[in-house]
Amino acid sequence: MRTMTDGRWPGVLLGAAAALLLASCSREKSAPVAAAPETAPAPVAVAAPGLPPAPPTRPEGADAVDAALAAAKAFNAKALTDLAGIERAEKRVRDQATRALEAARRGDAARVTAARADAEAAHKGLADGLTAFRTAATEQQTAVAAALALCAPAAAAPGTPGGAPVPPPPPVTTPTPGAPATAAPMGLAAYEGCAALVAEQVLLAQNIEAVAGRYQAAETAYRQDRPKLEEAAATVALGRLGSL
Repeated sequence: MRTMTDGRWPGVLLGAAAALLLASCSREKSAPVAAAPETAPAPVAVAAPGLPPAPPTRPEGADAVDAALAAAKAFNAKALTDLAGIERAEKRVRDQATRALEAARRGDAARVTAARADAEAAHKGLADGLTAFRTAATEQQTAVAAALALCAPAAAAPGTPGGAPVPPPPPVTTPTPGAPATAAPMGLAAYEGCAALVAEQVLLAQNIEAVAGRYQAAETAYRQDRPKLEEAAATVALGRLGSL
């Protein structure tokens, strides 16, 4: 048996060391590589939705303009009704005058009296209607004129070339991000109700003239029919005298 002092022992040691090194390298190559953890995507910043703009500010005096406009429209809409009513009353007087004459020829005094009374009532209704219409027309014209005076720009003061001095414009301010937009105040001269009121004023003048003229025509017709009523009454009266 060979002892450890044999000259081949160092070679055995070298071979064992090489085998150990080879096994170590093999284990390092076969070990699984740990994957890097996945990172979540960064959140995308979304801008906050803007607030809706504030409604435009109504100019001072707009309520008075709107009230005058609404009243003028109602007055103009009623003009057709007024014209129809005048025509009915005029026809009523004419019909009663004809009936009175027919009743007088028959000697029907009661029918003559009733026809005259109905015709006079219709005529009184026309007279009262004309008075009320003139009052309402004057009120409407006054209200529209006052409202349009608010719509007109301020006139220059006497002795000054441009009227009152114009105040400096307000300072420009930067709105806060996210705050609702504020509409600039609108002058009354640019208010749409003023333009509508001008057009309504023209129609108002036309309707006043038409209705007033129709009342005048009805009065003329009454003056033509009134002699028939008086003739019927006289015929009945003569008939009574002849029967005495």
